[in-house]
Amino acid sequence: MSSSHTQQPEDVAATFCATLVDEWIEHGVRHAVVAPGSRSTPLALALATRTELALHVFHDERSAAFAALGIGLATGAPAVLLCTSGTAAAHFHAAVVEAHQSAVPMLVCTADRPPELRDVGAPQTIDQTKIYGDAVRWFHDPGVAADANSRSWRSTAAHAFAAAVGVWPGPVHLNLPFREPLVGLAGPLPQRHASGPTSRRVELAVPAEVVSELADRCRDATGVIVLGRGCRCPQQVAGLAWQLGWPVLADVRSGLRVIEPGRPPVAVTAFDDILRSTNFTSSHVPEVVVRCGEAPASKVLAQWMAALDAFQVHVSDVPTWTDPDSVIDLHLTAEPA
Repeated sequence: MSSSHTQQPEDVAATFCATLVDEWIEHGVRHAVVAPGSRSTPLALALATRTELALHVFHDERSAAFAALGIGLATGAPAVLLCTSGTAAAHFHAAVVEAHQSAVPMLVCTADRPPELRDVGAPQTIDQTKIYGDAVRWFHDPGVAADANSRSWRSTAAHAFAAAVGVWPGPVHLNLPFREPLVGLAGPLPQRHASGPTSRRVELAVPAEVVSELADRCRDATGVIVLGRGCRCPQQVAGLAWQLGWPVLADVRSGLRVIEPGRPPVAVTAFDDILRSTNFTSSHVPEVVVRCGEAPASKVLAQWMAALDAFQVHVSDVPTWTDPDSVIDLHLTAEPA
């Protein structure tokens, strides 16, 4: 049911915010992080009234932003991150950039003054349009909520979620202007799409001929697998390592740090000390290096891989070019599994 055309502006704003939150919950959002402020009241109240959400309140915007980053990193689902208008939004910037660089989903919502209070010296007003630049997957300012646009509200929420968890996950920025009064009563929400959530993550596949070529190259070769953060299938990687008889140099963030009972160990976790031994590295030279996910944090490992005369392939499910030493022979954007 559409919201009533007789609603007061503050009630329309409340209904708009309730619709965004309802749609995000339907898509699987379970956390909201709020740095309190006056202008963000309509969305803060909409978040606080939903028992499906764990609400985390931080009085410092920078702390709030990094908490949302951690939630996205730990769960794989975006948290809603909310602040008031003005320079509060600027304090989110560092965490937004981190989310961008590490492909961590995040729904960043900054409250803003309405158009008539911009560029006139009103307190707590800055230009928030695309304040995070290219560090977001999508920016949108829908304007002050109007009942006539209620059909688009669920679509806006679904678009934001889809952009945050898509092929290249990351932060999305919604800049939401609100007029006073800021406290209203939500009316009936616009109907949800009959088919349910309107976004799905698309799984990327490697062409069969590429898989066959890589299998031929790996089958009788000596090799090593280097596993960084962002590879969501550590056990499949371990299965490949067991099959090939290759070790896995596992970054602390890789998810492959525990030896599975009943199977021989494959994860080498103290590889820095091993690779510092010239006696070892001169006698253990791989012909193939398969790298999955982000580059490991180890400088020793990076220098060792840069010096190798080996075929190196990088597999990641995000379309980022990870090759600071220009040694990768084949880049694959696909599910590492």
